[in-house]
Order: sequence, then C-alpha cells, then structure tokens
Amino acid sequence: MKDNAIVFKGTKEGLYIVLKEEMNFADIIQQLEIKIKPSKSFFEGAKIVNFKGKSLSLKEYNELVDILQNQYGMQFLGDYEALCSNIAASKEEEKNQAKLEPVIKQGQGDEEKAVFIRGTIRSGQMIRSEGNIVVLGDVNPGAYLEAAGSITVMGKMRGTGHAGTQGDYSAYIAAFRLEPMQLRIGDIVTRPPDGKQYKSKVPEMAFVKRGMIIVEPYLGKR
Repeated sequence: MKDNAIVFKGTKEGLYIVLKEEMNFADIIQQLEIKIKPSKSFFEGAKIVNFKGKSLSLKEYNELVDILQNQYGMQFLGDYEALCSNIAASKEEEKNQAKLEPVIKQGQGDEEKAVFIRGTIRSGQMIRSEGNIVVLGDVNPGAYLEAAGSITVMGKMRGTGHAGTQGDYSAYIAAFRLEPMQLRIGDIVTRPPDGKQYKSKVPEMAFVKRGMIIVEPYLGKR
C-alpha cells in the first residue's frame, strides 16, 4: 500500500483525512492504524474536520468516526451530510473541468482568431489567446483571461481580464454581468475602489476612451 493512501491535510479549523477513492474499507482501517498508532500521543485530542476524497456509506462513516474518537482520542467535528456534499461538489468541479476546453481554436485570418470556452473558469485558471476570447459561462474571482483581441463573457465576469495585450487599444471587455477584480486594456488598468464591490445590473462593455477605461451598458454601444 502506498504511503499517500491516506493523507492528513491541515487547515485552521483542524485536520481533514483525505482517502483515496480506490481504497476498500478494510484497507482504510488498516492504513489508519499504520498512520496513527505509532504517533498516538501526537494525534490524541486532534480536531478532525471531516473526510475527503472517497464516498462512504453511512455505516462506514460512523465506524471510522467511532475508531478515531474511541481508539485514538480524536475530536471529530464533521458530519456525513457534509462529506456527501463535498464529494458531490468535487465531482461537479471535475465535470466542469472536463468541459473547460477550446471548442473553436481560430478562424481564417489572424483578426478572426478566437478561443471559445464552454463552462466556468475557476480561481487559479488562466486562459490565453492570440485573438479573442469568448466564454460561454462565468469567470470566477481569481481566474485570469488574457487576449490579444477582445474578451466577451456570456455570464458573470468576476476575475481579471486583460484585452489588447499586444497594444490594441481598440479591444474591449464585455460581459453579461461585469463585476471584475481588475480590467486591463493594453497597459491601462482599472479596478473597483478599495472596499467596494462593483455590481452590474445590465450587460456592459469596458473600452478605452481618452486614455482611460470607460464602462458603459453594452446595448448603448450598438
């Protein structure tokens, strides 16, 4: 059995016990003993937030909680419903990640190059294009879009967008809901005022005018 079959992941709330999906229940119990028993005094009194990584039946869940609390003296803070919710959220994220791929790479000419993304762009993800970027979904805070051309988001734009990366000040950034962490066109940058969260109520477009980034209702630019 590999050493990382069970991993203890620390957070400010306590420890998560990450279980490999392919492990059977007997192996989980065996590995817990191998991991914890030699250092029982270290783990005694530790706060366990919950399990992660593997679906468990309610019976299996309760048996593991009983072992951790009664055999090893740990404090268990989680519940079965939270585990199921986390597993479902992880599977949904994997599903969305699988959808996160360019469905059209480029057009005939350089001016028509575009990357189309179907799905949510999540925190930590970066999308680059030598032309335009079109997102059929939301862009979450912490996500980054970088396009030599323009950026269009058919959902909420709450991340960072950089259009006109090669100095094209005619580029724009448009979204159904434009609520960015930061916008940049060429080398011109704008961001919401400190401590304030900008909320749009209509589709909007950001573009350069008189050396500044201006945001106006998108329909007003038609």
